[in-house]
Amino acid sequence: MHLERADIPLIDEIKAIDEQLAENPAQPELWMERGKILRKKQKLCREAIESHSMGLTFEPFNALLYRHRGHVCINVGRYIEGAADFEISLRINPLNWDSWYHLGLAYYLLNDYQRARKAYEGCLAITKDEESLVAVTDWYWLTMMHLGDVKLATEALDKVSETFNIVENLGYFKRVLVYKGLLDAMEVFHDAETFDDNVLFATQSYGLSYYLEHQGKLNEAYEILRKIMDRSDDAWSCFAVHATSVRLHSWK
Repeated sequence: MHLERADIPLIDEIKAIDEQLAENPAQPELWMERGKILRKKQKLCREAIESHSMGLTFEPFNALLYRHRGHVCINVGRYIEGAADFEISLRINPLNWDSWYHLGLAYYLLNDYQRARKAYEGCLAITKDEESLVAVTDWYWLTMMHLGDVKLATEALDKVSETFNIVENLGYFKRVLVYKGLLDAMEVFHDAETFDDNVLFATQSYGLSYYLEHQGKLNEAYEILRKIMDRSDDAWSCFAVHATSVRLHSWK
């Protein structure tokens, strides 16, 4: 347990849960809910990891606790630990879509594209709705392009139609339409620049950078990466920001 704590007051939802846990701490589902709220509403990721870990002390074979702890590990850049949690989660429940999806992301951020491919293919095998298909197809395309398998990357795009009615994953959808050649990358990026939400901005923009890089447009690709980081102060936990940071670290 970390003794250092962020100087951020806990919200009432957490205080109410803490009262219940003080009376009976052996409630793994409540520890999980506590961790989810800490991550989503307060970005207290260290405390969220501890909550999920405490839940696991009471129920060490709870797949969802590993899934959610792994998610927070990615948020704070602990990709190896995140991958380990998702691997355990999938040993317990191999049909959890989120565990496959985030396992792929963890390996992608580690530049381990072969294992990212395996995870995303596992995810695709159980994907049943258009929103989820758009998201996993985006990361799978990026992974396969990194591996140099343009054929499989292109075939994956064929499963996504421009007629899809996408609401939640619109940024991923626009990225995929760019990969398919149906939208212009810089137009989609300039559209993203108008967003007030920096997480949505990063999410819509990151994949465009790799697409442009693959097209040989290095200046435009680098510009997008830099602008994502320039707007990352309140979006530091975002997957696209992490992917951008990893790419800039290896940029030559």
